[in-house]
Amino acid sequence: MDDNRQMRNSRRNRRKKAKQRKGIIFPLICSLIGAAVFFTVIKLWFPSFISMSFYDYFQTSADNANIVIGDEIITEKNNAVIDNADIYFSVDFVKEKIDPYVFWDSNEKKLTITTDNHVIRMETDELTYYVNDEPMKLSIPVYEIDGIAYMPRTIIEELYNFVVNYDNESKIICIDNTKSELVTGKISSRTAVLRFLADKKSPIEKRMKKEEDVYIFGEEENNYIKVRTKEGYVGYVLKSKVETTGTKKFEQKEKEEKRQLWDKSDGKINMFFDQVTRVEANRTAMARGEAKGVNVVSPTWFSFDKTSGNIVNIADKSYVNWAHRNGWQVWALITDNFDENVCHSVISSTETREKVIKQILAFVSLYELDGINIDFEAVPKSDGEYYIQFLRELAPYLNRQGAILSVDMFVPKPWTNHYNRNEVGKIADYIVVMGYDEHYSGSKESGSVASIDWSRQAIDLTVKEGVASEKIILGMPFYTRLWTEEETDSGVNVSSKALGMEDAYNFIIEKGEEFEWLEDIGQYYAEVKENNLTYKIWLEDEKSIQGRVELALQKNTAGVAAWKRGFEKDEIWNIINNVLKENE
Repeated sequence: MDDNRQMRNSRRNRRKKAKQRKGIIFPLICSLIGAAVFFTVIKLWFPSFISMSFYDYFQTSADNANIVIGDEIITEKNNAVIDNADIYFSVDFVKEKIDPYVFWDSNEKKLTITTDNHVIRMETDELTYYVNDEPMKLSIPVYEIDGIAYMPRTIIEELYNFVVNYDNESKIICIDNTKSELVTGKISSRTAVLRFLADKKSPIEKRMKKEEDVYIFGEEENNYIKVRTKEGYVGYVLKSKVETTGTKKFEQKEKEEKRQLWDKSDGKINMFFDQVTRVEANRTAMARGEAKGVNVVSPTWFSFDKTSGNIVNIADKSYVNWAHRNGWQVWALITDNFDENVCHSVISSTETREKVIKQILAFVSLYELDGINIDFEAVPKSDGEYYIQFLRELAPYLNRQGAILSVDMFVPKPWTNHYNRNEVGKIADYIVVMGYDEHYSGSKESGSVASIDWSRQAIDLTVKEGVASEKIILGMPFYTRLWTEEETDSGVNVSSKALGMEDAYNFIIEKGEEFEWLEDIGQYYAEVKENNLTYKIWLEDEKSIQGRVELALQKNTAGVAAWKRGFEKDEIWNIINNVLKENE
């Protein structure tokens, strides 16, 4: 009996405990389910508060020169580089995103762009017709950086009507087509966030402030609108937090009206030649110091690809912009490669002359050149009439473009009669008489590169051949030659090398010798004897240059031009400027 009672009590206790456990588990399960539902609701309905940088999200870096075209984000490596505060775009990027027809010859290191007058804007109907005769193929120089070919931003902006901007904070390059309009807007809410995707769960790219300006792209998506910030960040903002304010139209460039002739109110021409042998050298030239009083620079940018008539181009628009900021006109030089065969092929064929002139005009327009300097020093004696015809055909087109035509000429001697200076003087705006090489690298005897009498002959003989003195620019050397005379059993061997002013002066001083002034030569002279060698220098310096500038003024010439920048002392620019200013 007791046993039965105990058993019943035990069963009751177990049932009671089971009920107690159920009373605990059921609320716990309900709580867990409730919590799961709560967090699910939060996950589904509440926005993400996670922030992520542009670089982390796209797995890129600030050094990658990230690009945005309109609202398209491009983060692949090597598309662009920032160098010396300028921007360069890879040719592959340009080909893929801007112009599929650019052609890069990796063997010859040449980039060719085929275009027409819609890009190269000529100034007259005649020139437009002339250019449209066939598609124009322009050879554009590129910079090679780490084995990759890059085009400067200026070519992108000039050829393709794009504007390029770079933000130092975001390290993003923005490219916009100037022919399009951008919809402008501003943040209308006190708080707003820019997300990478049109989804409230997308990470936050940037927290935005009220009145912050944006550009608006596309239609509404999931209550979001696509925008681009001033830094170049592209993402999505709730449409309710953005207010449209209008549109932005890009200014279309209007080229300044150019002068055919030098305005005498600007004073005498103070010009130098800038020898540039490759496109990268333009940056080196721009890094040089001040050249006080200069108003014209002639970079050696154009030559010929053998006898084809195709112009080899190493020009740089940023160089032109730099020169213009300095107040300098740019008269880019084109040479015949100092090769009679090249010169003959260029000037003797009507078809080739037209081809060459077309390219010159295109480069004048593309680079906004103020003039062209023709430096054909290998005209064959039998081709004099073709040389004049080339200049006669080129001049009217440059005139219509508002560009100056200057021509380099030797000091008149019988062997140069076929250059027909009298006719050139009628065609060209200016003749630069190369008043140097009185004694040159191949001379059989030592002597001055340019005595004062040689400079006088340069002017007087050119005038005698019918060129007005007002059209003459006296070319003068910034260099001298270190002559070496070696005594041998068979005689004296003469050789020389060109030196700048400082190097020539220091050579003599370091040898323990002194210079003496030669009044009839207009230069200081010194020599050094060492065993069977005799070194001789007729020095270019402040005094010799001053004498030539004064001579140019006495002869009522248009001014002076120096070959070449980089050989001079810093003081030279003050000397030239002061003498020229005294004449005003």
